[in-house]
Amino acid sequence: MIAFAVLLATVVVLFVLLVVSYNGLVRLRNKVVEAWSGIEVQLQRRHDLIPNLVEAVRGYAAHERELFDQVAAARTLAQAADGPAEAGPAEAAVTVALGRLVAVGESYPDLRASENFVALQHQLAETENEIAAARRIFNGNVQIYNTRVETFPNAIWAGSFGFVAADFFEAEPAARQAPSAVGLPAA
Repeated sequence: MIAFAVLLATVVVLFVLLVVSYNGLVRLRNKVVEAWSGIEVQLQRRHDLIPNLVEAVRGYAAHERELFDQVAAARTLAQAADGPAEAGPAEAAVTVALGRLVAVGESYPDLRASENFVALQHQLAETENEIAAARRIFNGNVQIYNTRVETFPNAIWAGSFGFVAADFFEAEPAARQAPSAVGLPAA
């Protein structure tokens, strides 16, 4: 009888451990998903600013057709990216293209003095700062989630319940510095 009670208690303890562990993984996975949606909001904000910035520069530098096409292509690829693994390189291409666009825009004194251009640059710099903040939050949540998925005892059953390590959202080396607004320090 005692052996049965010990066995039953062991099974109950293991079941409770499994339930607590499973629920913890679900909570952490949901935090990762929530944090990714925060990044997507900021990326969409940046994508929405791009056409306005292109039009502002186009009015002064219409001969930069190739650059405008590169910016549009990078934006399209970034909008089609699915998840952090695809979005990282795609957004890096957007950052590089925007940097070139801003540099071209700043070479025209009349455009540099334009309130619209300066406001767009300022909004872009703010958005880049928000993206960086959202990236830190997301990557922090991913680190916590991945650690939980990959450590004992969760590592034993996490895979069988569909919990796999999440991808970090990392900036490519060329995209580590945000474009700066006229008169504002870089982010």
